[in-house]
Amino acid sequence: MDESCKPTPRYRVGDLVSCVYDLYQYYRMSMPHYEEDDYEFDVVGIIVEVEYAMYSEIFGYEILYVVLCLDGMQRYFSEEELSILG
Repeated sequence: MDESCKPTPRYRVGDLVSCVYDLYQYYRMSMPHYEEDDYEFDVVGIIVEVEYAMYSEIFGYEILYVVLCLDGMQRYFSEEELSILG
């Protein structure tokens, strides 16, 4: 697929964001403040890298954001799992 087909990212490197694992629930288990009964939780961090995942010629590119969270861990989030704070 042509590089010009890459989507434009909604967020930029350096943006302060709130992140919620919404698409893949099993990632929530690794969160330090995970509560079994508490579905709504989020982490805060800064976007340090924007990556493009190529799944196939049919589906095209997916934007993934590498976020350095306040607990010091880097995590991957999709565009739908982020919201800007600053």
